[in-house]
Amino acid sequence: MNEPTPESQPPQNPAPSGPPPQYGQGGYPAYPPPGYPQPYPQAPYAYQPPKKRPVWPWVLGGIFVVIFLCIGACVAFVGGVASNIDKETKREVEVIYAVSGSGRAVAITYSGRDFNTAQETAVRLPWNRSVTIDGLAKTVSLAATNDISGGTITCQITANGKTIAEQSSSGPFATVRCIGNAGAA
Repeated sequence: MNEPTPESQPPQNPAPSGPPPQYGQGGYPAYPPPGYPQPYPQAPYAYQPPKKRPVWPWVLGGIFVVIFLCIGACVAFVGGVASNIDKETKREVEVIYAVSGSGRAVAITYSGRDFNTAQETAVRLPWNRSVTIDGLAKTVSLAATNDISGGTITCQITANGKTIAEQSSSGPFATVRCIGNAGAA
C-alpha cells in the first residue's frame, strides 16, 4: 500500500495555543477575555429576603371596620330609642282626679289629653273625673280652690291605681295643687 507522503498531504492548521476561547451571550466572546484583569471584582450572589408586605392597607381596613361598626351601633341605638319613644307616645294611662273636703262650692281645673285643660266651677264635693292620657309627656295637674265659706279641701291624682300626688289645705279661698307624672305609674 502506498502511504501518502507528507508532501502529498494537504497542509493542516496548526493547533491553537492556550485555553479555548470562552463565549458569553449570543455566541460572542466574553469581555474581557480570560487572562485580562477584571474591571470590578465579581461578588458572589447575595441572598435577598422576600419583600415585606405593606402594613397600611390592614390599618386602613381596620379603621374602616371600626367606623362601620360604630355607625351600625349608633343606628341600632337610635332605632331602639325611636321605637321606645313611639311605644310610649301610644301608651294610654287612665288618670283619676279627685277633690274632697268640707267646702260647699269650689273651682276645679285639671289637665286632659294633649295638655288641654278643663275647668269646672261651683262644684259640690266630693268630686272626681276619669281621663285617659297618652303622648310622650304624661304630666298631669289638678288645682282646686275653696269658696269664701272656707273649710278643708284635698286634691288627689291616681294613675293606674297608684296615687301620684296629694295635697290638702283649709280656709276661705284655700287652693290646693297636685302635679305628677302619670307615665311613671
